[in-house]
This record gives sequence, structure tokens and C-alpha cells, in this order.
Amino acid sequence: MGLAAEEEKEEIAQGEKRAEKNDDDPRPKKVQKTRESAPDEAWEDKASSESESSQASVVAQADRRTPAADVSFSLERLQDEIASLRQHTPPYITDIGLLQRPTLVCDEEGQLKPPDASEASGPWDLLVCVAGPEGDPAYGRPWRVNIRFDHDLWPSKLALVRFRGVFHHALTDEEGVMLMPFYRALPRDERGACTVRLLLQHVRNFLVDPLKSWKVASTPEKFQLAINAHRKLNTERLDIIRKYESMVRHPELFQRPPAFKEEWFEPGFLKALQENTASGWRSILNEHLPGEVFSFKLFTESFCDFFLEEVFSFYSSGLPARRPNSMNAYGIILNDIGLEPLIDELQRLLQPLGELLFPGAGQAWDGHHCFIVRYRAGEDLGLDMHTDDSDVTFNLCLGLEFSGAGLQFCGMTGAPNARKHSFTYKHVKGSCICHLGRQRHGADDISSGERLNLILWNKSSTYRQSDESEKPQQFQEAGPPDPVCVSYTHDRDFGNFKDYPKGKEHFRGRGWCPRPLYEYPGFKPDCDKEEEPDS
Repeated sequence: MGLAAEEEKEEIAQGEKRAEKNDDDPRPKKVQKTRESAPDEAWEDKASSESESSQASVVAQADRRTPAADVSFSLERLQDEIASLRQHTPPYITDIGLLQRPTLVCDEEGQLKPPDASEASGPWDLLVCVAGPEGDPAYGRPWRVNIRFDHDLWPSKLALVRFRGVFHHALTDEEGVMLMPFYRALPRDERGACTVRLLLQHVRNFLVDPLKSWKVASTPEKFQLAINAHRKLNTERLDIIRKYESMVRHPELFQRPPAFKEEWFEPGFLKALQENTASGWRSILNEHLPGEVFSFKLFTESFCDFFLEEVFSFYSSGLPARRPNSMNAYGIILNDIGLEPLIDELQRLLQPLGELLFPGAGQAWDGHHCFIVRYRAGEDLGLDMHTDDSDVTFNLCLGLEFSGAGLQFCGMTGAPNARKHSFTYKHVKGSCICHLGRQRHGADDISSGERLNLILWNKSSTYRQSDESEKPQQFQEAGPPDPVCVSYTHDRDFGNFKDYPKGKEHFRGRGWCPRPLYEYPGFKPDCDKEEEPDS
């Protein structure tokens, strides 16, 4: 079997495995390539599974499967191309950022490091806003697109293209990166080389007709169904944002470009922000667990009230709300009601703190999931022990009046003390607690009143390529867990320490933690027959 056939076989296997794993995900699935959905070799050559579409694998595949021109890299020429684009901007380009070097890169061995000191060695990022076709309810608006140029790949092969922000499309991966068929169909100039203008034109064509831009003549039904499902999801999201624009309570929160007023911040945070020094930032921190969990005062109580007025305004609007995740049934996603630009700005302001406290995971953030959680009688009362799908989490208490609802912290996923209790945090209005996403934590049931928190999951696509993220160390658990740290959703032995909550008994036998071979001495699952955990 040749290399291409081996790659094809692996893509299929990984796609099928991912599809199985995500059966309970309510979102439309990304296109998964299977023999059933891709019956002929011509289509299979165009299709690409989500599992083979990460930034690292795109670069690796480019060396093997993308036509290359005999044209060397020139930073001066790249800068000239961007200057020309500014001077003669196509109508579908609404903004062109600055060519910048990233603060963090991941090398071929999966190690994180700063880019080389030499300016000429790259890589370089360019953020451009590319609009889809006018009048298209799903994609007919400007989208932020990050173009990464690498001197080994540009202009002979490709530049990596990634959509920034919330962008639902079946033919990108979960991080918004274009799949390999996009790159194989890149238009080229008379030298056989890529150009910035042609690349952006190709992005525009993808927004207009993705399969045509891939140079695909016929479409298997499953692919078209996936495309239509994501198109519907994007249309519904933008429709809600457009409708709520005429209903907003506080337009200041929705202005473009976004801006936070100084009086919204606690004075100590504002001072640290303006000084932007390590000592200034550390002066506002409470370090609850050394190197792991910190809190600080972020917003004034009056701003929290102001922001909650907007949240309750949306609740009362009657507009539908997609819930943040499977564990929070009454929250709302702020990025889905028009507040994504404001949260982009908040993430930018918090980035120096992330870099200081969590090197690697706290660097080079280029994505986020931001939402409101609400706890009160008759709705969600608390939250089962879990980890977050974030690299670094910021959790801000907005109010209201409440008792109980403590935030319990345990250890880090994969650590010997992963399920040992370490700290209980009591929420304070206007204060924010931050930690790594892989730190196990859970919310106690609220005793009285109502609590609303803003949760910001920060994500770094660079960090997520690294071995630190993809292949974290696993250790055997040191001993039985503390009861406060067990999870009915995730743990194989929950029933040995607690009774399953009413209505949650179906989770018995479905847990994955602790992973086989890493159980503590004397471990026993809480049932005779366990489902095979996902790998």
C-alpha cells in the first residue's frame, strides 16, 4: 500500500472515530469522510477529514501533496503585495491589518517557543476581513481571516488560512482552519506561485461556493447535508444578532470598534492595565493555589449591574438562545447575541495576565467561547465536577444576591492528586478567578438567591498544537478521591463515594476517569459492566 493510500485509510479511520465520539454533540457535525460518503477516488482525493486538518498536519501535507513553484520567499515582496492590496482593495475586503510576527510558535517536535530573533525568519500573520456574497443570510458579512505566511511554504506552496471568531462551516476544522482541498485548489500566477490577492480571492470564492472553490464537480449527499446544517446554524445565529440590534438596552456594549470605559474597571485593575508590568499585575492578585488559581477585582459593582441589565434584556427579548454547553441549561452565549467584539477586546486586555501566570496556555490567544451561567431555584443549582474546553478560564461573578454556590477546586487532569480537594472559592461580585482549563473544578448548589457569572474560555491554536496540550503527562492516582471531587458525568467510581443525583443514574458505567492503567491501588468501578471509554 502506497503513502497516499495509507493516508487515506488513516483519514477514514480517524473521521469515523471522531463521528462516533461526538454522537451526543448537538451541533451539526463537520464533514467526516467515509467510504459510504465518498464512493469514488476522485472525490476522496478532494475530501479531507477534520482529523487531518489541524495547522500542523496541513503544513505537513503541503510538503507532500501541494504543487510547488520554484519561487523563493521574499519579505519585501510580501510587504509590497500587502501595500498594493491596500492601495487597490477589492470590494469584498473590508479591513487589512498589519503584518505581525506571533509571540509564540510550535515547532515540528511539538515544542513551544518564541519565534526566531531574526525578523526575516518569520512566521508572519496578517488579519484581513473578507466578506461573503451580499444578501447571503449565512455568510454575507465580513469575516476575520488570519493568514499565516511561512518562508518555507510561501509563495511556493501556500499560506495557512484560519477563520477567527465564531464561524460555522462544515468544510473547516473545529479551529476554523481550511482543509487540504482548499490549498490544493489555490490559484497561482504566471510563475506558478501564490499571491496574497489571489489567496484572498480564493477565500472569497469559498464563502460564495465552497465546493466550486475546491473544484469539486459533484457532491455526495452526506457532505451537502453537513454543509446545509452548518449554513443553517450560521444563518440562525446572525439572524438573532440582527434582530437584537434594535432591542439592545445599552448600545455602548455593542459599539464598533469596541471599547471599555475606564470607570467600568476597578481602580487597581485599571492601574495594572495601564502600567502593564509584572509587578503591577501581581499587586492585584490573590494567589489561592501556587501557580494554579488566582483571583482579582476586575469590574466595579455598578458595571456588573449595568451588564446584567443587558443580559436580562436579552432574556426578556423572546429571542432563542443556544445554550453554552451540555451542563448549563439556562445560560446564554454572549458571542451569539452581538457581543463578540466586546469580548475580543476583553480578551486582549487580559492577555498580559495570561502570559504572566500561565506561560504556553496563556499566550497567543486567538479564540474564545464566552457565556453567562445562571444558578437559581427551579433551574441549574450547581455544576458537576469537570474541566473546561479552554486553555485558560476567567470566571467573573456579576451578582446577584445569593448564598452557597462555592467553587470547589481539585487537582490537574492527569496528576496524582487530580481528584484531591485543594481549595474552595467564594464568589464576590466584580471579582474574577482564573485557572487552567484542565484544572478540575465544580460549583456547589446554590442555597438561596440567584447567581450569574460571565465565563471566558480563552483558546490558543498555537498552544493546542503542542505536545504539552496534545500529549499531557498522565500519572497514576495517588489514592481514592475526595468525595467532593468526584463527577457523576466523568468518573468510573462515582457511585462508590456518592449516590447518583436523581435523573443522572444513566451515567453509571459511562465514565472514563481514571483512565485504565492509571487507577489508584484498590480501584473498583461502581458497576460490573463499563462502556469502553473514548481514546
